[in-house]
Amino acid sequence: MRLTSAARLLAVLVSFAFSAVAKSSAAEIPLRAEELPTKLGVGYAVRLLDMNGDKKLDICIVDQTRILWLENPTWKEHILIDKQTRPDNVCFAPADIDGDGSLDFAVGADWKPFNTMSGGTVQWIGPNKSKAVSKKEADEANPDRLWEVHPISEVPTVHRMNFADLDGDGKPELIVSPLMGRGTKAPDWKEATCQLLSFKIPADPVKGPWEPTVIDDKLHVTHNFQVTDFNHDGNPDILYVSFEGVSLLTKDDSGKWQNQHIGEGNQKTSPNRGASEIKHGRLGKTSDYIATIEPWHGNQVVVYTKPTADRPAPGEGLWNRQVVDEELKWGHAVWCANMDDDEEEELIIGIRDDLGPTRKSGVRIYDPQDAAGQKWERQFVDQGGVAVEDLAVGDLNGDGKNDIVAVGRATHNVKIYWNGK
Repeated sequence: MRLTSAARLLAVLVSFAFSAVAKSSAAEIPLRAEELPTKLGVGYAVRLLDMNGDKKLDICIVDQTRILWLENPTWKEHILIDKQTRPDNVCFAPADIDGDGSLDFAVGADWKPFNTMSGGTVQWIGPNKSKAVSKKEADEANPDRLWEVHPISEVPTVHRMNFADLDGDGKPELIVSPLMGRGTKAPDWKEATCQLLSFKIPADPVKGPWEPTVIDDKLHVTHNFQVTDFNHDGNPDILYVSFEGVSLLTKDDSGKWQNQHIGEGNQKTSPNRGASEIKHGRLGKTSDYIATIEPWHGNQVVVYTKPTADRPAPGEGLWNRQVVDEELKWGHAVWCANMDDDEEEELIIGIRDDLGPTRKSGVRIYDPQDAAGQKWERQFVDQGGVAVEDLAVGDLNGDGKNDIVAVGRATHNVKIYWNGK
């Protein structure tokens, strides 16, 4: 049968549209699900950290009114704070803030995403060093002493934070990102840009003051960022997503941060556009990729790979954009890590809502099949098991294989996906 030109063109377009994600033909990564007893209101954020110095990764979680950690391997709950901040807690970042050799946390709370004029508290929490112990804190069901809360600042719609040594002085700064610009309004949030802030830890972090410095103020609706050595020059850079797409923040010779637009994002949707989550991944030893969810709170898993031509000038030259999956609803977590025995880092995605009976919330893994990042094998993991708000990856049992921890919103749960048979 001879195809018309139009039919041939249609066949090529259809083939191209489905070429990014291949059907699972390679061996899937063996993952075993374990649901932990802990119940959450909303698991806004999760990190894997050694909280007690036993060289095992514990699970640390931001819940609506609590910050808690689950002790490896029994997963016993330890409550750090409970109803000591304005609800909801939405983000946290670990660092030794007071210099005593143990971890503290910065916490973003008073989460009211559509109030862009006020609220949004930034504080840090650390162990209670006073001698007084209340009856509640001594109760057998809650043997831990609740930590103390120390105010830092207020940032309306505070949404994401992390610590990183941005100036090379050996001490980390607290980086804080709001979701919307101050005074902006739905649905476009265009009246003002967002300020990405850094706070140096003061000599006395309890008394302060914590003074903010503006890193960047050029973008709208900045859902997340990642500090990473993206240029492989030994200096920290910041990957930053917004309504405008993907930006790379780097320091120039004078120490001033420069904003380079490197990813277009999804600019065809409205009012939500651009990109929301972001992570830096590796394709073997020599190549990089950037992974995002698009548009903001969107339905596309997107990978950016480096163009073959050199950038014409600072601030110019977009990376190649590839949609690798759009059979999802509300992607809300992105991670890049090696989950198997090859050199490439897999892309791990958390999905918050069900698209349909065969495309549910949960975790998906995308395994790069070539060094150029043009072909990816998709693996569904425990569909419907977690309405993923956030996830983290690390080796929980010391077997040399990365495991996945996911925390849910609608499912209110914590699940470990153990890597291995």
